[in-house]
Amino acid sequence: MRFAGVTRVLLPVIDVVLLNAVTTLAFLLRFGHFPPAYNWDAYLSLFWWDALALVIIFGIYGLYRPYRQPAQDLSQAVGTAVLVNAFVTLAITFLATTIGFPRSVFLISAVLQVPTFLVWRRLHRSLTLRDAPTIQVLAVSPPAENDLMTRRAGQYLPRIAVEHRTFAAAPGHLGSYGLVLLSRDVPLALKEQYFIACLKHDVPCLWTPNQYDLLAAGAELTALAGTPFLELPPVRMTRGSLVVKRLADIVLAGLGLVVLSPLMAVIALMVRTTSPGPVLYWQERVTVGGRVFRLVKFRTMRGDAEIQSGPVLAGLDDPRVTPLGRVLRASHLDELPQLWNIVRGEMSLVGPRPERPAFVNQFRTDIPYYDLRHELPAGLTGAAQMLGDYYTPPEHKAAFDLYYAKRHNLLQDLVLMVRTALGGGPRQPGQGA
Repeated sequence: MRFAGVTRVLLPVIDVVLLNAVTTLAFLLRFGHFPPAYNWDAYLSLFWWDALALVIIFGIYGLYRPYRQPAQDLSQAVGTAVLVNAFVTLAITFLATTIGFPRSVFLISAVLQVPTFLVWRRLHRSLTLRDAPTIQVLAVSPPAENDLMTRRAGQYLPRIAVEHRTFAAAPGHLGSYGLVLLSRDVPLALKEQYFIACLKHDVPCLWTPNQYDLLAAGAELTALAGTPFLELPPVRMTRGSLVVKRLADIVLAGLGLVVLSPLMAVIALMVRTTSPGPVLYWQERVTVGGRVFRLVKFRTMRGDAEIQSGPVLAGLDDPRVTPLGRVLRASHLDELPQLWNIVRGEMSLVGPRPERPAFVNQFRTDIPYYDLRHELPAGLTGAAQMLGDYYTPPEHKAAFDLYYAKRHNLLQDLVLMVRTALGGGPRQPGQGA
């Protein structure tokens, strides 16, 4: 039996063994020696609940399915699943109030689990893909887009062989394909044929959405007098959701300001001593309801960066960016002062990234649904930052923000925050100093 087949059966067992090993190490770090029998017995009584929670959560995050995601997406899924399991485990320990237990052990264990499972799962992915079969991909597009479709398919699946078709060919039998990829220009009637064929043969189908697809996505089916109707999902948050989100923002951003204040002081000193100009950079941005506020960040450009040019998006090799600024931008550390914007209620931890008024006015004209992103509080991080890249055009970023607006909830916010902390999603080009 191949390596992939063997480990797929044993994968949950190996995960549980690693969980136990890491937690044992956490005990040793916590006590400096093997823990007292009372504490160890308490851990053993909870271990199987912890192990069961880990396997279930890993399953929810797709970590027991065949590897079909890029290594970066796998790392983000592992990191998120480990941290969610840590919260669940802590909840279990607090519910078990009849026993004494050093709950700090689970906090230490969670910190150790992230690198342990990241290394293990990346290694397992690499070994598994060595003997993985080649997946057949069907790409339907104009011939001029063949290379682009091949690159996109390679971002979705490893080890692929791509067959290209034009719009002249009917779908036919698709059972031999592992993926069907449709370009934006596929005619509606042909697109419907491919949808039906993919559903019939249980083949994943990806297509570039048009404006109608984006607006209708997530609609709920209902019936009026026996006639099917679709109801658009709301993008505006309820008052209850806003209150919960605001409370979470105050607690987490306030805690972040306290914990990260030494690091922020060091960064401020470095900015001050490495280039002339102020330490902080204030800039007008647009948030919920189209309201304008002053966003604050560490300065990463020369002090006179926009005196002559006015508002200009920064490029990858923008000469206005200082050497220290490049490091701060790459690590997102220049955004840390925005925790103060969050505490003040001008931003949220998660939401559409706020844009400058000059760009907002331009995008409103070019993208009809652009203003829907202003139904939510602006965020320190968001879906567009995790799913986009340096060259993502504004209409695609707006599409990612619309997707988030229709699906926002605390769990999704947690996932986006974890992905941001793990370095998920390429950094967007800067928007000022």
